[in-house]
Amino acid sequence: MLIFDTGIKLLLLSLPVFFLVFFYLCYSWAKPEHPQKSVIIGIAVSILYSFLFFLIGFILIVVISLIWQYLGPFIQQLSF
Repeated sequence: MLIFDTGIKLLLLSLPVFFLVFFYLCYSWAKPEHPQKSVIIGIAVSILYSFLFFLIGFILIVVISLIWQYLGPFIQQLSF
């Protein structure tokens, strides 16, 4: 459970950093073509990709923590 808790804390701490960096990049990319809508484009795209970042990160943390939790006793049973 310690791996899951630590992974979720790291994911939640990295999520705002990801959002801010991605927002800046999307805002900078959209500003020359759409100067009036660049903030809206930056926010919309950043929210979408931040959600995907969180979803993929959560799935990876769950899979890694399950493997870590059940692989330890399995390896101990295999060793003689």
